[in-house]
Amino acid sequence: MQNIKILKTEIPELDQRLGGGIPSNSIVILSFQTGTTFIGFTEWRVYRQLENPHIILVSFSTPALEFAKRANIRSVINSENTKPREELFTIIDCFTQESESIKKIDYGSVYQLTYPFSMDKLYSTMKKIREGIGENRQAIWVFVSLTDLSIGVSEEDLAKFCRRIFRLHKSCKDLAFYLMNMEAHSGKFIAVITQLSDIVIHFKVEEKEDRLKNYLQVIKGVFPIDTKKLYYEANKNREAIFY
Repeated sequence: MQNIKILKTEIPELDQRLGGGIPSNSIVILSFQTGTTFIGFTEWRVYRQLENPHIILVSFSTPALEFAKRANIRSVINSENTKPREELFTIIDCFTQESESIKKIDYGSVYQLTYPFSMDKLYSTMKKIREGIGENRQAIWVFVSLTDLSIGVSEEDLAKFCRRIFRLHKSCKDLAFYLMNMEAHSGKFIAVITQLSDIVIHFKVEEKEDRLKNYLQVIKGVFPIDTKKLYYEANKNREAIFY
């Protein structure tokens, strides 16, 4: 297993607010308020700083192939660290809910789950996929989203699931991004998820100077953090421009 590295988001203002960057074994919660512009994880460029990582995407929000397209998997494939003919990513499709199957696609695989709201089934699938990657290869997890998962399970069961799966990530020294909308959850659950995670970043929108502006705030970090708001806009390619 690789040593722990401090990964730069390659957004200088955000790295400064994080106290330098993100440790490569972190559990990161990204909370998106309703109405904010989504920032794809590929824009952070953290995967380019790891040697041959395997990306595991868990999608409750969109079909697998659409999710791969939105996540801009192609930009990851072009990474200099990618080895030819090696699987780069796995998608766990919890949205389609067709018959359970495993499909091979370019540079990766898609697992379709019949009962994605079964916490034991979801955990065992994630664990099996992680074991299949091998302990000498690091994984980057992107889970979209805890809020969509909460539609089918109680917050108590969701908290238990997070404790289990976060322990798995930590034991493998993986990097994991979990998306959620904190507005949709109780204060008790938010307190639990904040305690279990290493880094919490809020993406919000506010009315300022007679217009709506997107901003993010680092609420919790591994290092001393700066909670000052960082404003951004999205261009026509949905890429974030910070100012």
